Amino acid sequence: MIYMTNKETEVVDEIITNDEVDEITRAERLERAKVAAKPLIDHLEDAVGNDQFGNPVLNAKVGDKIIIERVASVLNHKPWLDTKTYVITSIDGFTGDLVLMDHDLGQVAGSNYITGLKHGYRFKLPNSKGMSIGKRKRGRPRKNPTGAPGLGKPVQLGPDGTPVAKKRGRPAGTKNRSKDVIRAEKKAKLEKRAVRKTKRKQAPAKRKTKR
Repeated sequence: MIYMTNKETEVVDEIITNDEVDEITRAERLERAKVAAKPLIDHLEDAVGNDQFGNPVLNAKVGDKIIIERVASVLNHKPWLDTKTYVITSIDGFTGDLVLMDHDLGQVAGSNYITGLKHGYRFKLPNSKGMSIGKRKRGRPRKNPTGAPGLGKPVQLGPDGTPVAKKRGRPAGTKNRSKDVIRAEKKAKLEKRAVRKTKRKQAPAKRKTKR
């Protein structure tokens, strides 16, 4: 079963207890927070295929693990409900009914890989490394993952016409100051700070007027 992290749970709790927003806004924020916690299973192998006649066929047997991603099929946009890993205990190849074991909750569950596909469910198989759920994407995506020059940005070319790599760091000579110049700058800053401090002390305190 997929559980939210402590940080994700705190976000949801804050949305629920926030009295400054209306119910519609609260529902939208809750849905966005839940989708952010949705695990990625796109890279995993599909557990349901098709036979030569186009009928759904389960590519798993009793005792195998299966990952099921459920959605709320009764709603128009079919929001994500949960993603769980089960162990198959029974398969009905004619009706598509599955009897499953949820070891996280210690109880029996059921599903149907034929009608489930029609409702938008996804059935996946764990990979060879034993992972039941794929790693979530974290952090901001790279702005330029291919490394190609951005459109509209000038590219500096060398004598042979090839692009020149942009050098990192400060331009040469920007920090090459003499010690006397550095001392003078520090002294000027200290004097300016002392003047501001003196003005604050001399300024009379404002009295609060009653209205």
